[in-house]
Amino acid sequence: MGRSNQERNTVGGTLMRKLKSNHIKGKTNVCEETPIDLTVNGKNIVTFMCTPQNLKELAVGYLYIQGIINEVDEINYLAACEDMDTINVGVNGNIDDSYGKLKDVLASSCGKALDDDKLRDLGKVDSKIKISLSKIKKMAKKMFSDTVLYKKTGGVHCAAISDYNDLIDLKEDVGRHNAVDKIVGQSILKKLDFANCIIFTSGRISSDMVLKVATSKFPIVVSRSIPSSLALEIAEKANITVIGRIMRREPIIYTKPERIICD
Repeated sequence: MGRSNQERNTVGGTLMRKLKSNHIKGKTNVCEETPIDLTVNGKNIVTFMCTPQNLKELAVGYLYIQGIINEVDEINYLAACEDMDTINVGVNGNIDDSYGKLKDVLASSCGKALDDDKLRDLGKVDSKIKISLSKIKKMAKKMFSDTVLYKKTGGVHCAAISDYNDLIDLKEDVGRHNAVDKIVGQSILKKLDFANCIIFTSGRISSDMVLKVATSKFPIVVSRSIPSSLALEIAEKANITVIGRIMRREPIIYTKPERIICD
């Protein structure tokens, strides 16, 4: 028998609290992290270290962001088996060793500079969206208040999608990239128009994170953390508005402020 999602996503742990000279032993929840293999057309292409929930959304988001699929209709079958820690997907066309858009743009582990030609191939985000900062702050606050695993463990990231008015979906994962892939995957399955959406993340906006945003064509990315310098360079070139420190009294609008109404 497999464990339920709730059982799989948190595990028990021992909490040691120090009070004066004594230790008090108690119980706490620990977020679960497990390897999940993604197999596409019979080929194992990646192993996620992730929270084992919303695995279909994770796979769809990853495949879309990496350029393996352009829309959900290109998926022939999609099966996620948490008990076996695998996701099996069948897509149109063949998968070879050269798959993926993002790795061609940037490879930070190898110290490569930003490839302007490859970034140009991704194109600029074209959106007429304009929204008030107060409304964005309200939606960010709702994202954090609606979390489940974070409230239980304090150790997971979350990502959310909104339109002009309210949050549409929220996903959580031990990894910030996984959380973004999950929320993108959920939105692809719902066939949302990203040009009219905002993506929220609890994590730092690094260069590879903003590349995910650029590939998905979100006009605005919002975080309670901060971006890196290379992330801002990419955002400028891709026409993306980056907002950091959203939970502070005065958030920072780093790029493309014309989309934000400061009220």
